Amino acid sequence: MSLKPSSLRPIIKKSWRLLLLLLGLLLAWQALRAANWGEVWNLLAGMGPLAILALAAINVLLLPVMTARWWLLLQTLDLPVGLLPLTAYRITANALSYLSPGPHFGGEPLAVYLLHRRHGHALSAAATTVAVDRLLELLASLVVLVCCLAYLAIVEAGLPSGGRTLLIIVFFTAPFVWLLWALFTGKKPFSRFVLLAGPCCIGYIPFFTGNSGSLTDYLVQGESLAESLYADHRRRFLLANLLSLVHWSGVFVEFWLMSFFLGFPLSFPHLAVLVVVARLAFFTPLPAGIGVLETALPWLTAALGQGSSLGLGLCLIIRFRDLLFSLAGLGLLMKYLTCRGKIVIINSASKASVRVDPLE
Repeated sequence: MSLKPSSLRPIIKKSWRLLLLLLGLLLAWQALRAANWGEVWNLLAGMGPLAILALAAINVLLLPVMTARWWLLLQTLDLPVGLLPLTAYRITANALSYLSPGPHFGGEPLAVYLLHRRHGHALSAAATTVAVDRLLELLASLVVLVCCLAYLAIVEAGLPSGGRTLLIIVFFTAPFVWLLWALFTGKKPFSRFVLLAGPCCIGYIPFFTGNSGSLTDYLVQGESLAESLYADHRRRFLLANLLSLVHWSGVFVEFWLMSFFLGFPLSFPHLAVLVVVARLAFFTPLPAGIGVLETALPWLTAALGQGSSLGLGLCLIIRFRDLLFSLAGLGLLMKYLTCRGKIVIINSASKASVRVDPLE
């Protein structure tokens, strides 16, 4: 008996995800088993209540800051949604993205669904705001990471090697810059990609089916809205990018406070290295960058002369923070789904109770 290709696809997808998870757990176990847990515990125990409150406060403040860009995009397209509900949606979507393989993807369809079902916004417009928000976030991340790597390459490593590093950085970031340019100048890169790649992706990606016309239509409408955003609202487009940089400034402050409370205040070059490595860990296809973060941060802090315990302490704080936000996001997800289901059931029951039977 031979298996058909269509029956093998779900097995391949499940095996791929399982292998990624096992690889991440193996890397994490390898990194954690050699740790000096006594020293790590002493570092964490040295953090007082004020330190914990300060870290909690900056993370709570960063939530509306990183959501304000999305809120601004919705306001620009005349799709008003409050900042607090959007912040809750962002927490919920980030929880799914955090637990899904790969960076910057996982919770976006849920964000579109929440805008459509809870606020009645068109799917094309909702998808556009989510896609543009993610693209602007990715652009800001690339800009910050490139600036940090360029600074480290030129100032710390010297100009010759720095020049080669800059060429490598430009080579890898050029496709993303081109993608953004094409999106905002009317080239419609996503809908063209669907038309070209759709037949090859049928059965492997849920959005690609035998009939991809509706998906292409939504993408075309969304890309048109994105083009009008750039052409007609330049100031708000600039403000959205400034909000991204404000969020990144908060990330640097948070990392410095974590190292300071652990007893190792970092200089800017060391801080830049840690932030870059920590962010790149989440760009790996492993769920939540598991194993990569636990391996990279202790090795890096040891290479910087601060000891591996500092890197592991930072990693544990990051994981604990992300776990709390993920649990909050999953709780909100259950609330949204169950409350929506109860509303549908109540409405259906009320309609059935007032329906008149013509045979009576």
